[in-house]
Amino acid sequence: MKRLVTIAAYLMVLVLAGVSSLKSAEPGKIPGKATVRTVVGPATYTKAGGGSDKLKANQVLEAGDSITTGPDAYVYLSVNGVTSAVRIGAETTLVLKTMENTGPGREGTTDTSLDLKIGTIQGQVKKVTGDSKYEISTPHGVAGIRGTDFSVEVTANGNGTYTVTFISISGTVVASAVVNGQLQTKTLTSGESWTVGGDVVPVPVQILQTLEQWIAELVSVVYGFNPGPVPIGPIHPRPQPGGGSPSG
Repeated sequence: MKRLVTIAAYLMVLVLAGVSSLKSAEPGKIPGKATVRTVVGPATYTKAGGGSDKLKANQVLEAGDSITTGPDAYVYLSVNGVTSAVRIGAETTLVLKTMENTGPGREGTTDTSLDLKIGTIQGQVKKVTGDSKYEISTPHGVAGIRGTDFSVEVTANGNGTYTVTFISISGTVVASAVVNGQLQTKTLTSGESWTVGGDVVPVPVQILQTLEQWIAELVSVVYGFNPGPVPIGPIHPRPQPGGGSPSG
C-alpha cells in the first residue's frame, strides 16, 4: 500500500512539473535590446538606474537607457533587435523608452517607444505586424511609424517651447500634437513634412536627397551590408526642414 502511495505521489510530481514547464513555455513579453553599431565624435550613455559613461561601438543598451551626442557627432544603432536602424545626429538626447517583444519570430509583436528630448534622428523601421507598435515621442507631439524611413527634429526656441518637425522620407508617418488646445493628427506620405503648428508641406528635394543618403548608409552599416569604417565628422550638412511655425 505504501508503495502504491509513493508511486502515486511521484506521478503527481511529474504531472505538476509538466504543467509548470508548459506555463514557462507560454509566450510572454521579452525585454528588447539596442546595439550600438557606430560612434563618431563625442557621445555618452546614461543607464536607466543612473550612472553614465562614454558610448562605444558594439555596446548593448536596455530600455530606459539614454544616449547624448556632442557637436559634429552621430551614432548608428539597431533598436529592439533588428526592428529598426536609427541614426542619432549631433547635439541630440534620445531615450530608449520601451523595447519589448511578445511571441515567437515573425509572428510575434514588438513594442518600441523612443523619446527624442532634443536634436535629430533618422531611421528605418521594418514592416511591423498589426498588433506591433513603434512610436517616437517629443516635447510636442508623437509619431507612429509603420514600415517607414523617417526623420524627426526637435529644436529648443529658448523660451521654454520647442519646434518639432516630422518627416516621412519613404512610407507613412502618422503624427499627432496638441495645437492651441486642439489635438491635430497629420498623415505624412513619402516626401512630406509637418512642423507642428503649420501645414503639411513637401520636403525640398535637396534635403530629401540628403536624408535618403543618410538612410542608405545607416541601413548598410547596421544590417551589415557594408560594415567598413565610417569617415570621421559629419557626412553631410545637417538638414533644416522648413515649413510651419514654432510651437511649444
